[in-house]
Amino acid sequence: MHRRNRNTLLSGVLAASVALGGAALAVPAAAAAPTAVPAASCTVTPNPQGEGVVITGEGFTAPRKLNDGQTTDPLTINADGTFRVERPKNADYTVLAVEETQNFVFVNCKDASGQKPGTGVNKKDYNKGYRDGLWAGRKAARTDCDEPAQPDKSKMRSESYWNGWTAGAQAAFDKWCHTGSDGGPVGSGGPVGSTG
Repeated sequence: MHRRNRNTLLSGVLAASVALGGAALAVPAAAAAPTAVPAASCTVTPNPQGEGVVITGEGFTAPRKLNDGQTTDPLTINADGTFRVERPKNADYTVLAVEETQNFVFVNCKDASGQKPGTGVNKKDYNKGYRDGLWAGRKAARTDCDEPAQPDKSKMRSESYWNGWTAGAQAAFDKWCHTGSDGGPVGSGGPVGSTG
């Protein structure tokens, strides 16, 4: 009787061991499986005011740096792996890892701005700058043809805007002011038609 109880008990323990052993083996195997690291990405788009670009990213681990081909600045990475920064120009932006052990040592940002990176050519910005430059050039010419309009660069604008502004101001100044063969003003230096 005792032998039968002992065999039943041993059979139950062995069955439980096998069941638990299989579960115990299954748990470490599942835990050992590497979790997929979400792919990091970075995108460059025009900012809402059309005066530069917004750079956004996701899937990053801190610390990171942002490189535009000329400068490298530290990035603030949020707890969820995202970041958002604004820059005054479009360029070939790259997110760089600070530590060698980080995933995605570098990620090139995709350009969705409608302009070619590094060229500083954005038609919308250029046209706005050109219009503003025309007004400034005309105002300067009406005041004094000895002094062309100067841009007020206290506001952050894109390179395209300033290129357009310079072209517009020069066009207005040339239209409204006479210049002699030596490049200097003719007559009183007023608008076109005010002197002979």
